[in-house]
Amino acid sequence: MTEIDTAPIASDAEMEENVRPLVNEILERFNQEGVSPSQAGLVILGLIYRLMEVMHEAPEARRFFILALINLINNYLAEEMESPGTCVAAGKEEGT
Repeated sequence: MTEIDTAPIASDAEMEENVRPLVNEILERFNQEGVSPSQAGLVILGLIYRLMEVMHEAPEARRFFILALINLINNYLAEEMESPGTCVAAGKEEGT
């Protein structure tokens, strides 16, 4: 990760085409190694932290990333509010 792409993703379809295979590969690796959801979450938080360090020299890209992350969390919470009780947040671990 040497260069920072400051262009936002054009669409959900482009994101799915470019990113989903990598996400699926990472999740498969987590499953193969028996990584719990809470451990996977810590890995992801570590990656986010590292990415934000790398993006230090690109404040606009960093702001875009942070806003996208906040939007993702807000959308998740809004869906959870519509159907409470479906979240695994109660501490019950399931496979990733």
